[in-house]
Amino acid sequence: MLFVLTGPVHTGKTTFLAGAVARWKASGLDVGGFLSVAPPGNGCDRGYALVDLKDGTSAPFLTRKGEPGWPSVGPYRFVPEVLERARGILLRDRDAAVLVVDEVGPAELEGGGLWPALAEVLASGARCLCVVRDAILEEFRARIGSLEPRVFRHGAPGVFESLTDALAADRAERRSHGEGA
Repeated sequence: MLFVLTGPVHTGKTTFLAGAVARWKASGLDVGGFLSVAPPGNGCDRGYALVDLKDGTSAPFLTRKGEPGWPSVGPYRFVPEVLERARGILLRDRDAAVLVVDEVGPAELEGGGLWPALAEVLASGARCLCVVRDAILEEFRARIGSLEPRVFRHGAPGVFESLTDALAADRAERRSHGEGA
């Protein structure tokens, strides 16, 4: 099952997810994947760090500076070894109760960035929660083809509870079909 958390850029989707992940983990849910976190201070002007949700480690992921030839998206460049790490995290955590992918953006819509690993994970039927800006949601739907995501709008009343209930219902349905958690 594919779940999507959507909303405008810079409205707190990652902050919301960080809190949701902490609550899910505290309740015993196996959460994998990663968050893309702006560092304190200048925020996204300095880039983003990749935070591994399994072990809590972080590394610079997107930067406004970088070497020529590094993959880029808008004003940012992916740190190549950390981009590979992010792809590896997706593949490693595909069997988690929920695999958080923060975020799917223009690079992925063009087949770059996380897309090679994400496409493989989506094809496997993993339970993914992808962050997708509302401005590119329809392009994302076109990119994923026949998959029908359940979309949750960041900032909507009760979004945490609705998302938590949907994850629980999907886990229960998979268990009833003998597919595990």
